[in-house]
Amino acid sequence: MIDFKDALAYLQKKGVTARELSNFSGLSAGSLFAVLDGTTQNPRKKTKDVVIEYAKKLMEDHKESFNNGVIFNSDVDILDKKDANYIKKLALEIRANEEALLQEQSFKDMIYIQALKMALLAKEGESISIEKLMKLNK
Repeated sequence: MIDFKDALAYLQKKGVTARELSNFSGLSAGSLFAVLDGTTQNPRKKTKDVVIEYAKKLMEDHKESFNNGVIFNSDVDILDKKDANYIKKLALEIRANEEALLQEQSFKDMIYIQALKMALLAKEGESISIEKLMKLNK
């Protein structure tokens, strides 16, 4: 069960606008803006319920969960078949050349950089996918 504080943090991380929340709930965009930007610290119960309800809806739609400020994607199909095949092929190549690769400082650096990128994405609350990592590498 998600509480108001976590629901609000989730919506903020997802970049939900007051207008979007207003369209969902029928509440005024102005009052919802004040809630989303933190000006209103203790909104009415109805407003809190709307924030929680919309966060739950988005999580369900995107197959996500939210814990300690991090968005987790539970979609098992986050990688398409092409990405999965590429990863399998790459993993086989790495295993076949593991000793030589580990002796190369540039390979160690690349592994470290990829791990840092994944950690940054997770910290920012984004779901992590191969597509996002590939965009970061361009």
